[in-house]
Amino acid sequence: IEEQLYDAAKIDGAGELQQLWNITLPSLRSEMSVALVTTLIAALRVFDLVFVTTRGGPGNQTTVVAMVIYQNAFAINKVGYAAAIAVVLTLLILLISYAVLAVRMRFVAQEG
Repeated sequence: IEEQLYDAAKIDGAGELQQLWNITLPSLRSEMSVALVTTLIAALRVFDLVFVTTRGGPGNQTTVVAMVIYQNAFAINKVGYAAAIAVVLTLLILLISYAVLAVRMRFVAQEG
């Protein structure tokens, strides 16, 4: 982020919070959208850490979507149901990724 933007904002009397809100966050919008999508996909796909440490327990307190898919496919032997959950999870990830991309493109179009 160009230092000139911050200098101009200080001259105009902008405080730290205003600089953050009006300069820093808009300048980092693209990077934040990529980080958001990547983190969201990783969070929805987490399986190994939960499986190794708690196996979804105690009870179902740490059960995640990937764990439900695994349990239905291999423990309960409902492979079709597990596949359906996986397809819905994939569609959810695609939908969220598309929404973030659409919002990002809207802001890019407004700026330029």
